[in-house]
Amino acid sequence: MQKIENRVIAVVGIIYLVGIIGFLIPDLKPLFIDLTPLNILGSFVVAWIFHKKWEISHVVALAAIGIMGFFIEMLGVQTGLLFGSYHYGATLGPDWQGIPYLIGVNWAALVFFTSSILAPRVKSTLLRSLLGAALMTLYDFFMEPVAMAYDFWHWKNSIIPMQNYFAWFVFAFLFHLLLNSVSKPAKNRIASSLFAIQGVFFLVLYIFIQWIRT
Repeated sequence: MQKIENRVIAVVGIIYLVGIIGFLIPDLKPLFIDLTPLNILGSFVVAWIFHKKWEISHVVALAAIGIMGFFIEMLGVQTGLLFGSYHYGATLGPDWQGIPYLIGVNWAALVFFTSSILAPRVKSTLLRSLLGAALMTLYDFFMEPVAMAYDFWHWKNSIIPMQNYFAWFVFAFLFHLLLNSVSKPAKNRIASSLFAIQGVFFLVLYIFIQWIRT
C-alpha cells in the first residue's frame, strides 16, 4: 500500500507542477483555469479513496463543514461583515447566489488535509484545532493574491483586509474543533501530501505574482 501511495503522491506532484507551468504560460492559462474545479474536486476524492479509517461521524462532520463553509461564504459575500468585501469570479465553476458550490468542498478538504497532518502528532483536541487553524490561515495568506490574479475571487479595491485572515483562523478553528470533537481524525499520507503540494503550488504562484509587480 505504501508503494501505491508513493506513486499517487508522485503523480499528484507532477500534475500540480504541470499546473504551475500552465498558469504561468499565457497561452495555456485559460485551459488550466478551466481545469481548476476538476482539480479541487479530484484532490478531495483521491484523498478519501486512500483514507484507511472510515467513520460515519468523520464523514458527517466533514459534510457539515462543507455545508456550513458554503453558507458562511454566502453570508460573507452578501454582507461583507465576516471576511471583508469580496465577490467570486468564474474560475471555481457553477454557483448558487454567486457562491461556487466548490467553495464548500474546499473548506471541507482543507480541514480534512490539515487534520490528517496533525492527527498522529498532537494529542490535545484544543491544540490540534489551533494548529490546524494556523496551517489553514498560512495557506490562505499565500492563496489570496493568487486567487485574485486568476479570477477565483476579488477583493474590493484589490486590498486583502486583515479581517479576512482573522475570520479564516476563527472559522478554521471552529471547524477543526467540530471534527475533533465528534470523531478521531486519522493519519492520511495522501491528504497530508496534498496539502503540502497545494501549499507549494500557491507559494510558487504567489512569488511569481509579487515578482511581476515589482
